[in-house]
Amino acid sequence: MVKKILIVLISLSVLVAGVYYNAAYVNTKQITIREEVLKSEQIAKENDGFLIAYFADVDLNAYLKQEQIDSFTNTIMSFKPDLILFGGDLLDEDAKNDSASIQGLKTALSKLDAPYGKFAVYGDQDHARHEEVTSILEECGFRVLNNESILICNGPSDYFNLVGIDSLSKGSPDPQSAFMGTNAKCYTIAMSHCPDIFDSLLGYHVDQLLSAHSRGGQVYFPLLSSFGRDYGCRKYFKGKTTKSGVTLDITNGIGRKGSNARFLADSEVVFYTLKSLSSEN
Repeated sequence: MVKKILIVLISLSVLVAGVYYNAAYVNTKQITIREEVLKSEQIAKENDGFLIAYFADVDLNAYLKQEQIDSFTNTIMSFKPDLILFGGDLLDEDAKNDSASIQGLKTALSKLDAPYGKFAVYGDQDHARHEEVTSILEECGFRVLNNESILICNGPSDYFNLVGIDSLSKGSPDPQSAFMGTNAKCYTIAMSHCPDIFDSLLGYHVDQLLSAHSRGGQVYFPLLSSFGRDYGCRKYFKGKTTKSGVTLDITNGIGRKGSNARFLADSEVVFYTLKSLSSEN
């Protein structure tokens, strides 16, 4: 009996050690590529195959090394996206970033290039360092959509709506202003950092909402991760949800906050390919 107990305890110890090693030394260096297809009859034939790269939660701090920044930006450029979107939280609000790390981030972000531009929304941590984050994003060629929309055109009448809404946490989201300039006949992609804004957008013309904030739990345990969730991602925390024809997709993000670990929530860059259902007719 004692021998069996010892075997169980040793096995558990090995398992825990393996999980810790994987979370702290393996997963932290990985960037997952997630590919999704967005299908709709409202997507114009000319936009069939249009590729969007989406990333969020960079959370620049001492845990995020330059090689990891270069890794995700090089990954994005290797796909040659038509449009690049950033979902908020550029800098860790609690970190004291030195000038070298800031410059390294700016150099990498400046190399990102897409024919239809680069757009961003603010996250909760961005509001804590608002002027600094705004300056970095603008210097790197990103346009911040803060409660506003823009038409992404692929021709004189072939376009889709891109909407940016301020962060539910620490921001001032104004969906009414954000959707004011959209065309209800066109496909609409919205970005807002905190996923819990989802339900309040269901009355607007939106097809796809891109969010972030939770980092997929960062260290995710299916039952335990139901507790202690941050404001802004308490109801919607991970993965995809569809309601009333609108799909919410929450990215795990890039960086780490609070601990240098990732478990069952790998850092990721998401690529969305537009698929025109009308092109099949």
